[in-house]
Amino acid sequence: MAQQIDGKVWQGKSVLVVDDYQAVRKTIKELFASMGLDVSEAVNGVEALEVLNGKRVDLVISDLVMAEMDGFELTETLKNNPKLRGIPVVILSTHADYKYIFKALRLGADDYLIKPPTAEMVNIVLARIFNREW
Repeated sequence: MAQQIDGKVWQGKSVLVVDDYQAVRKTIKELFASMGLDVSEAVNGVEALEVLNGKRVDLVISDLVMAEMDGFELTETLKNNPKLRGIPVVILSTHADYKYIFKALRLGADDYLIKPPTAEMVNIVLARIFNREW
């Protein structure tokens, strides 16, 4: 059973939000912070790798379509890096087509959310990833 949504239920966990749109990062950051997560941000996959080289996070939430390094490349890079492969990756995208979803999962993404995500859906994904609950 997923933890309740209200309050700081995920306190002590950290997330890196990777999206090229500042407004999206702000919205997602506020949602995760309201759940108690410590939130870092990156504009694209290249910047995300820089953040991950200097900071430990418990989860990466990444958009797909970004300049320099997109979410597919970021996921594949993380999952092929022995030091970073254990970090769960959740794709957060407007692309709801199964081809995008399957490609992300095939490259190693742990889950896939459609924008805009509801707090309930985010909480379910967090519970599944952090508590290994369904």
